[in-house]
Amino acid sequence: MLFSVILLVIGIALLLMNIGVISLEIREFFIMFIPILFVLFGVIYLVKSIREKSSGPLFLTLFCLPYGLLLILDEQKMIQFSYGDWWKLWPILLVFIAIEKLFFKRKGKIVVKVDKNKADQSSENETVHIYKMDLKNQAKKNIKENIKKNLSVSDVHFNKQNWPLKPMDIHTTIGDFYLDFSKAFIPEEETTIKIKSRIGDVKMLIPEDIPVKIDSKTKVGDIRLFDLKSSETKPHLIFQSPNYEEGIKKIDITIEIGIGSIRIDRV
Repeated sequence: MLFSVILLVIGIALLLMNIGVISLEIREFFIMFIPILFVLFGVIYLVKSIREKSSGPLFLTLFCLPYGLLLILDEQKMIQFSYGDWWKLWPILLVFIAIEKLFFKRKGKIVVKVDKNKADQSSENETVHIYKMDLKNQAKKNIKENIKKNLSVSDVHFNKQNWPLKPMDIHTTIGDFYLDFSKAFIPEEETTIKIKSRIGDVKMLIPEDIPVKIDSKTKVGDIRLFDLKSSETKPHLIFQSPNYEEGIKKIDITIEIGIGSIRIDRV
């Protein structure tokens, strides 16, 4: 899309020059347009870095944006800065490293404890694998282990078709959660889900035929649990399906949010 926009702008400008609407030489046009292009790239990568919470596009922003602005200032005779002076921007690398360390966190490790086979239940040995992966893509992995994850900033989504439901314990500082159990492959056992976050919203969709036990609380915010709604003074709701103890497939959910809302609905 960006490439198409650039071609469109260049094409229109060259057309206006050829028919005499604007009086610029080809060389003057590109000298004027290229710095603007660098600034445009810098803004686009800045938006991408903020939206994706990624430090990769930020480095391009820190280079393209000041480089384009300095070239524009040079054209206006305010400073002296040519295309060949790009090497003078090397301190930007130090700025980028500092910003990355302060505001961007690397993906946390997921500790996956492999379930023992019945034949090995008497053994005290337990195999532990450590993976670096994004919880958003966990549904694609078809993993059959318990998941534990600690993150500072992360959004967690489980809404792929036939994603495997397994016990999980997720702790974040800031993050939104969306779990659609109607699309999950739910095992014939009690599955424990624990979610804890200082700031974030939680939304869950639970099938009508799945018994659940839910303990949800938030310090600042509101909770809507099926037809129940928390009071403003005590945002804490507990629910248990009447047939929970007899259920074969059932889910035990615990949610603790510092600031945020909790929405759980039946589908």
